[in-house]
Amino acid sequence: MSSSTEPTFWYKILDQPPPSPLPEILPATDLDANDGFIHLSTGSQIPITAGLFFSNHQSIWVLKLRREDIDGRVEYPPELGKCCPHVFDSKGLGKDNVEEVIELKRGEGQKWAEVPGMSQLHD
Repeated sequence: MSSSTEPTFWYKILDQPPPSPLPEILPATDLDANDGFIHLSTGSQIPITAGLFFSNHQSIWVLKLRREDIDGRVEYPPELGKCCPHVFDSKGLGKDNVEEVIELKRGEGQKWAEVPGMSQLHD
């Protein structure tokens, strides 16, 4: 597949802020460590992923990742299509592949898809 059809950015949702400044390599999340790969999303998938897995959180931190700087083997689960890249055998996420850390907050009763900052997350 040519790079022109691939998104420029992928995203990683965290339920707590990453260290600042970002270290060389961030510790793996519990989910990633248990599953043996890094769970990522495309920008358009973030509101859906946040709604499914972060519904009890009022704030999330989204790592905006430069896709071209992610090492490892990328697989897309067939049932999820091209929206949720899984990265295997990677050195991890950190200062060399994180473009930006974005904190998103939602109001009481607000759905993640309704948070204005979601619009800045593009593929």
